[in-house]
Amino acid sequence: MSADITEMILDDHDWFRRQFLHLADLREQTEEAEKVWNSLAVQLEIHASAEEQHFYPSMARRIDDEDASATEDAIGDHDEIREGTEKARNAEVGSQEWWDAIDETDKANNHHMAEEERDDLAPFRKETTLAFRQELGAKFEQFKVEHAEGRGLSFEEKDPEKYVEAVTS
Repeated sequence: MSADITEMILDDHDWFRRQFLHLADLREQTEEAEKVWNSLAVQLEIHASAEEQHFYPSMARRIDDEDASATEDAIGDHDEIREGTEKARNAEVGSQEWWDAIDETDKANNHHMAEEERDDLAPFRKETTLAFRQELGAKFEQFKVEHAEGRGLSFEEKDPEKYVEAVTS
């Protein structure tokens, strides 16, 4: 039996929070911080892409998200997270610019997770069956396995309006 996609997303969120907290403790240990950050940045993209592939298409069609505004907002949030990871990727590791980009990513990610947990996951659980969430969970997990280490992912921003149009047409 597969896990419920909403539980899997929440588990990822907990891991992200712990990794950002760990990074905050590594400000004077650049080499270790770089390892933690590189892993975290890839996992943020895998998670966002998995959501965009398997959670948000169903979310966009929810009864209470008729104009898909919550989904559009979430994709925009993913883009803000991607912007932060890109800034860090382009900065010198350990520099103030690098740490600022990580802090920007953390802030964008925290904003997104809070909104998603409150406005998306809770209503989605009420409106869908456990069996459906488990079906999506199996697809979500398979996506993460297929794209381990970011394999095959573009790490590029998506236009929220075009995304919503594509998944609701």
